[in-house]
Amino acid sequence: MSEKEKQIIETVAEALPKMSERDKGYFLGYAEALASQKEEKKKKAGEVKR
Repeated sequence: MSEKEKQIIETVAEALPKMSERDKGYFLGYAEALASQKEEKKKKAGEVKR
């Protein structure tokens, strides 16, 4: 894990307990959408290489 990734995780870990339940839900949805987009890009890149 890179230093930048570690810093992001630490920042999120500090902010999460201070968030309202609504904000936590929004954040979770946003993070899941980003992860899904990244996974789709990986799948498409794998299909192109074959």
